[in-house]
Amino acid sequence: MAWVKISDDFYDHPKFAEAGPVGLALWTVGLAYANRNLTDGFIPRAAARRLLDYEHLAIETGAVGDLATFGEDIDADWAIGKLVDAGLWEPARGGWQIHDYLEYQPSAAEVIALREAKSEAGKAGAAKRWNKTGRTAG
Repeated sequence: MAWVKISDDFYDHPKFAEAGPVGLALWTVGLAYANRNLTDGFIPRAAARRLLDYEHLAIETGAVGDLATFGEDIDADWAIGKLVDAGLWEPARGGWQIHDYLEYQPSAAEVIALREAKSEAGKAGAAKRWNKTGRTAG
């Protein structure tokens, strides 16, 4: 399991106020998607549309006195548009790029190199342990 790095004051940035709560949620799960899939911050179009469940989400656009409110359903295109308008996602061929992703998250190459280094260290430690007890690594 990997971790996404998010500053503890990120929500104070004006871009997040512009993106709103649904944009903030999509940005966060987008970071996790990119990190887990080692995309260096790229979110493919099909993945972006399924990262959040938009069922029963709407924005209030008006009211009839105190009797009722009415609004518009929120969908993936609306939420993605909020992120693009806020400058948090940038249009890219086939999807979107998370703005400044590689400034705050490790690249795919860095993650793979670290995983390989940890694997080799584990193998070396196991070999040393087995040889130390008189057994042969096999």
